[in-house]
Amino acid sequence: MAIATLVTAASVTSFAESYRDRLSWATEHGLSGPWAVVWPLQVDVFIAVGELALFVALADRWPPRSRAAAWTVTLAGLVVSVAGNVGHVTSHSLTSRGTAAVPPLAAAAALAVGLDVLKRVVERHHKATAGATRGPARKATTRATEAARKAIAQGHPAPSARALARAHHIGRDKATEVRTAMLAEADGHTGQPGPLTGN
Repeated sequence: MAIATLVTAASVTSFAESYRDRLSWATEHGLSGPWAVVWPLQVDVFIAVGELALFVALADRWPPRSRAAAWTVTLAGLVVSVAGNVGHVTSHSLTSRGTAAVPPLAAAAALAVGLDVLKRVVERHHKATAGATRGPARKATTRATEAARKAIAQGHPAPSARALARAHHIGRDKATEVRTAMLAEADGHTGQPGPLTGN
């Protein structure tokens, strides 16, 4: 929570400072009134859209290739933002230009930290969810296996994969695996093909 608060505060402050510098750029280059106010937002839209896309990409675990466009948009917005911030500085002093470049770079750094934290939180959540569901799923598969084995041992036809899936709330693929394994087990014990039914 503390990290999220600090990252948010850093991002808001950096974007506000960056907006002010680009507003100065706009007013110095022939824009005034609402047009000058809106101009910096055009750059921020690219950064914001890229950030949101990266947020969704990490939350939904998009493959790296699918994130390329989001990174491209974000980095393009960052480059334009830095250029606008530095460009409005009249002094040729390296320190003055460096100072003007800090806000968008700070926003990007805060974003990188925030996304890294988010990535780790999402990965931990997925692991916890997988762990929570693995136990019940294993028990259901065990029950399906025991039911199929019992039916075959009593001389009944092996339950169909559909019946196993429906009765024990397991996936059709897993039910097919259980049925195939039990038929192979019965075949190995008796030397005869196990009883079959349609899937």
